[in-house]
Amino acid sequence: MGNLHSKGFIKDKKFLLAFLIALICSIICGIVLYKAVIFNEYLLNFANDYVFYVFNFENSTLLVSKVLTDLVYFYIIFSICYFTKFKYIALIPLFLRGLFFGIYTVILFAANSFGGAIVAIFVFIPASLISFFLCFIIAEYCKIVYKKYALVMPLVFAVANLIIYAMLVNLLFRLVIIIV
Repeated sequence: MGNLHSKGFIKDKKFLLAFLIALICSIICGIVLYKAVIFNEYLLNFANDYVFYVFNFENSTLLVSKVLTDLVYFYIIFSICYFTKFKYIALIPLFLRGLFFGIYTVILFAANSFGGAIVAIFVFIPASLISFFLCFIIAEYCKIVYKKYALVMPLVFAVANLIIYAMLVNLLFRLVIIIV
């Protein structure tokens, strides 16, 4: 029982600092790389489709893509932190995720004007920040979860993130659309 006691919510403040630095640097790199990737048709199509699906409330494609990407990133971070002693290596997939987050956010703002900005502010940015927070929780606390349930932890967090994402799209965004 004594080994589960921690003095606060954050056990490793160095990892939190490294996590935040990697996240901020990756988002800045994504914003800077916007000009280099603006000609990529995949990224532009992603932004256009994302805005289209959010405005038309076609949740199936959004939710499936969200849960699959969350599962991949959550299990990668979980595997690195749970099976090795080098949890700082988990900052590499976090950096990649933050890089794509920065690029997609700028593309949503720049390529889709007002509609993309509304979608980015009320759906994409909050959902991504919640996902980054869950990545930190997985990396920080995966070793103290009971071993029988440890492999299910990323799946549970992905489903929880999916429910939050569905609420952002279906409740918050619909409320904003009704008001605007």
